[in-house]
Amino acid sequence: MPSEQSLSLYYFGRVVPATVEAHELIRLLSAFTRIATKANQTYHGAKAKTSVRIERIQPGSIDLHWLYDVAATAQSAFPAFPGLLLGVKDVASLVKLWLDLLKFLKGQPPQRIQNVDNGSALQIENVHGETTIINGNIYNTFLLSGIGNDAEKLDIPTKLGAKKLELRHQGKKIASYDAVDLSNFKAVKPKDRPLESEVEAILEVKAPVLEGEGMWRFKYGRMSIAAKLTDEDYRRRVEHGEESFSHGDRLLVRLRTVQENLGNKISTKHFITKVVQRVA
Repeated sequence: MPSEQSLSLYYFGRVVPATVEAHELIRLLSAFTRIATKANQTYHGAKAKTSVRIERIQPGSIDLHWLYDVAATAQSAFPAFPGLLLGVKDVASLVKLWLDLLKFLKGQPPQRIQNVDNGSALQIENVHGETTIINGNIYNTFLLSGIGNDAEKLDIPTKLGAKKLELRHQGKKIASYDAVDLSNFKAVKPKDRPLESEVEAILEVKAPVLEGEGMWRFKYGRMSIAAKLTDEDYRRRVEHGEESFSHGDRLLVRLRTVQENLGNKISTKHFITKVVQRVA
């Protein structure tokens, strides 16, 4: 049976979404819908049937509703990504964590990232030397999904006079952002040095490559990624018949992600530094 959830943006101030010019309102609506869609696909898995729609626009608020149907095929994928969902109880909580991270970073890439809690979490330092701890998989989905690119559109009403934004789930406030916070909602891009993180993640094997320097293909939540296997001990065990796997198997790995500027483009590379175990 499909379930229904809602997420709303509520702006305070003399300018509200209903009075924003049409082309700017379309940019705002599109961005908010993309964030909700990405969060739904990340939380429920790519196989879940999810439909996000604009419910209404009224003075002060934009309401999104989504229907999701977690059928048997989707339910089987749910336990495949426990690290991804650690500490997140629903889609709205995931959106809040993504936006809270943008607020914390203050429009700048992290100054330092290090592993804590045996690799399941990351301690992130912002431009002011403040630190926070976030689940590593949530950070990676935030980075790889380009949440900052969408969230920067949420600032449109504040440029026209709105003073504050509340994020509401099922009608209840779950987060609040002032005009300064919203002005710092920007894409997180590497500047003078690469952005690097390494976390434990569960990847679904799509196309292994055991010879040469080829890239393996994986599913990471809703995303498809290519990663180089640098765990030579695991590679040798496979070659000697001590390990075996097939398309669709899931592996708990140490996943290292590196983003850097190459000219006018951002390059993202993934490396599997260790295969910890197969996940049933």
